[in-house]
Order: sequence, then structure tokens, then C-alpha cells
Amino acid sequence: MSDSAEMGLRALKKQMTHEAIAEAALKLTLEKGLDHVTIDEIAKQAFVSPRTFSNYFSCKEEAVVAADDHYTDEVVADLARRPADEPPLDSLRHVLVDLARSQSRQQLRAYVERVQLEDQYPTLRPFRMAQYEQLEEALRGAIAERTGTNVASDLYPWLAAAAAVNIIKTTTRLWGRPTAARVRLIEKIEGAFDQIAAGLPAPTSGTEAPASKALK
Repeated sequence: MSDSAEMGLRALKKQMTHEAIAEAALKLTLEKGLDHVTIDEIAKQAFVSPRTFSNYFSCKEEAVVAADDHYTDEVVADLARRPADEPPLDSLRHVLVDLARSQSRQQLRAYVERVQLEDQYPTLRPFRMAQYEQLEEALRGAIAERTGTNVASDLYPWLAAAAAVNIIKTTTRLWGRPTAARVRLIEKIEGAFDQIAAGLPAPTSGTEAPASKALK
């Protein structure tokens, strides 16, 4: 076996171990509640040792949130495939809507469960915020490349990336709450982009500003 092939297998094994631990942590937390789950139990469920757990995660909270940590590369790759002359926010809108559309009912139900967990256990939130920061950093670089701007000094890639990530953060959080109206996640995302495109007009009579007809 070549050195590159061996390195590829090693990386794959590490990824599989990472995912197994994260999925075990989430499963046990959903079943028992975060306060009643231990690292030893997570390790046993994932068929690894507690020491192996510690090689991958600093705590059980980080492991729980990591079960939903695989979209950054997909979003950046999909953005790169959009037409080069398409306005970046339009490209990001298409990418995020397509991502939401690709989720099965089971995946969406699982996401609702994770949102509710984060509401129930605030100690999970710093790790979710770290994921969003990683996505925003990756998008800044991708947007700067598409627009010929300098990520070290220009505002645009920072603002566009922040807008996209905050749309993801806000729409999924509001949509996933048990008291939220059961509109489609796609509609929430499109509505958010509509409001950004319209310049965030103030709502009237306590209602949200209506979405524009563009891209509807």
C-alpha cells in the first residue's frame, strides 16, 4: 500500500471514529438528557475507550453538537459551482435553499430535536456558535475569491458571509422551536433573503415585512 493510500485510510478511520462518537453522544443525550450522560457511556456506545473520546472532544457538549457538523464543506463547494457572474447573495440564497430542500423529513425532525436540546441545555450553545464561526470564515474566503476582494481588508466578504450565516442561524432556530408556525424551512430562508434584499424595511402593525416576489 502506498503512503498516500495509507494516509487516506487513516484519515477515513479518524473521520468515522469522530462521527461514531458524536452520534453516540447525541443519541444518549436525546434518550437520557445531557445531565445524565457521561463520557464513559458515550465511549461505550461508540465502541471506543474514554481516552479515545478525549482525543477527539474536550467534553460531552462538544461531541453532542458535532453530530451536526458536516455542512461547511458542502455549502462552500456548492457556492463554488454557482455561476461566476451571479450576485453572491443570490448564489448563497440558492445554495442554502437547495440544502434545505435536500433534507429528508427524518433529517428535518432530527434537526428540530437538536434545536430543542440547545434551548434546554445552554452549555451546548458555545459549541454551536463555534461551528457557525467556522462556516462564516470559510464563506468569507469563498466570497472574496468570487468577487476579487481582499478578505483581510475589504468589508464585503465579511458582511455577505455574516448575512448568510445569520440567516441560517436565525431561520433554523425560529423554525425548529416547538411554538413556531409549521411553515417550511425553505420559506423561512427565502423570506429572510427577501428582507435583506429589500433593505430590512421595518414591519408594520407588528408583522414581518412581506417577502418580495423575486425568486419566489
